[in-house]
Amino acid sequence: MAIYIINGGVGKHIAFTALIDKLAEKGEVQMMTAYPDVFRHHPKVKASYSHEEPGLYDRVPRDTDIVFREPYYSPFVFAKTHLLHEWAKLLGIEYEGELPQWHSCKKWYREAKEVIKKIPKKKFILIQFGGGQSPYDVNQPRVFIPQGQRRAYPLNMAQDFINQFTKAHPDIAVVNYSMVNEEYSHLGGCCVLNTAYWLYPELLKASMGFVGIDSSLQHMAAGVGVSGVVIWGATGPEHFGYPIHGNISNTTNHHMRPLCARFGDNKNADGSMWVDRDILSTAVPVDKLMEVTDAMLDMKLNKEEAKGIAEDDCDCDNDCGEDCKCKGA
Repeated sequence: MAIYIINGGVGKHIAFTALIDKLAEKGEVQMMTAYPDVFRHHPKVKASYSHEEPGLYDRVPRDTDIVFREPYYSPFVFAKTHLLHEWAKLLGIEYEGELPQWHSCKKWYREAKEVIKKIPKKKFILIQFGGGQSPYDVNQPRVFIPQGQRRAYPLNMAQDFINQFTKAHPDIAVVNYSMVNEEYSHLGGCCVLNTAYWLYPELLKASMGFVGIDSSLQHMAAGVGVSGVVIWGATGPEHFGYPIHGNISNTTNHHMRPLCARFGDNKNADGSMWVDRDILSTAVPVDKLMEVTDAMLDMKLNKEEAKGIAEDDCDCDNDCGEDCKCKGA
């Protein structure tokens, strides 16, 4: 038996689900994370625990393997391979391009259906132009801690895109995935649902796709097999992306911030000063973003790819919080 520990944001947690099938071949999989809901209904995860669960180690058998492998403290920081490739190496398995997996339950399915009723139009897309904020306690007013502009799409350009999109597609609503305390939540012309992050994969299934940056929404979409448009800046699809999406960038020189700079030192390994990439000089032009988004919509309309919301494979009919009975939480 092994308990795998993960740190980081919800997108990183969802990405990890791509490795679970092969980890399960080695033995029983349990998870300990800040986002236990990501794994709560995965059929090959026996239990998903919160970092903050009291008395957890008193209940875990003493022969349990406690496994923590952090790819951000590995050669991955040199940005030569995909995150999942390096993570798999650290865990002693092979990554062969598997996509993340998201599994819901009947309760989440029902809740998502109710949320969808709040969207003013039958057809909709989701957007995420800024990220880095924890999606927990979305109703609690908190001070937004900016995560830098290295991955974000400039606010004025995001608004310009929404204006152009709603004019070109008056029958398609724009649903904003941003947290309520982020500046991107105030973009005009779109719908802010202010709901739990674990319902958004179900919303993605019912959507016409998404437009976003390198953040959690693109991992969620890959987890439910829904394609969309991902805008890349300082990071690239070769590091964090998936071929299922339309990955666009205005630069071919993606480079991740070196480890020494990520964790408090503002100098690179060679002694030079680290300077964040000027996002305005590398941002994908709005006209190009509209062109790629229109192509995505045309493809989905022609192939009728908007699958519609559907019940998942977990039979849990209970409250999928701390009392959920289907996954030993």
